[in-house]
Amino acid sequence: MFFLNSDNKYKDITPGIYQNIIERSRSKFFYLDLDIDDTFESRFDIIILHSFIIFYFLKNISENEKKLSQFLFDFMFDDFDNNLREMGFGDIAVNKKMKVFVTAFYGRIANYSKGVDQIKKNKIDEILNNALLNNIYKGKEPKVHNLSFFKNYIIDNLNYFSSRGIKKNIEDRFRFIEFPIKEKINEG
Repeated sequence: MFFLNSDNKYKDITPGIYQNIIERSRSKFFYLDLDIDDTFESRFDIIILHSFIIFYFLKNISENEKKLSQFLFDFMFDDFDNNLREMGFGDIAVNKKMKVFVTAFYGRIANYSKGVDQIKKNKIDEILNNALLNNIYKGKEPKVHNLSFFKNYIIDNLNYFSSRGIKKNIEDRFRFIEFPIKEKINEG
């Protein structure tokens, strides 16, 4: 009898997980309802935010399941590389841009992680709010309820993934929670 090793399993499911990240990140909700500029850089940041939620969840599970993080990271950055090449960038420009992307990715992941850890330990949201202001809103002052939405969105997705466990999340390719209705967002 043939059994797939976990590496093959992760390789097979990674495209579906990444597709969920991309679909959610392209939602007009972020750009129309939450006043995010619809730019290449902002789209990159929304993708990183969603990947962070999954990476943060995965960091607290078994070592074997953590391999999924590496597969997702590799797949995501291969896609970034391919997109740059499709946009007409040459090898040298792609290499330079990819270094910028990787540095930005690790910086954002570190700041979001510190922010979520601070919320969990002390119920203080200063670090996460600053990370969201700098990365998502690029220093512009958003409406208070928009910033609160992102903070709650991150925490709610992490709680959702935790409540479902790794097996169910993998089966569903880490499908994110549904967006709240607009009236609830505006109530802040």
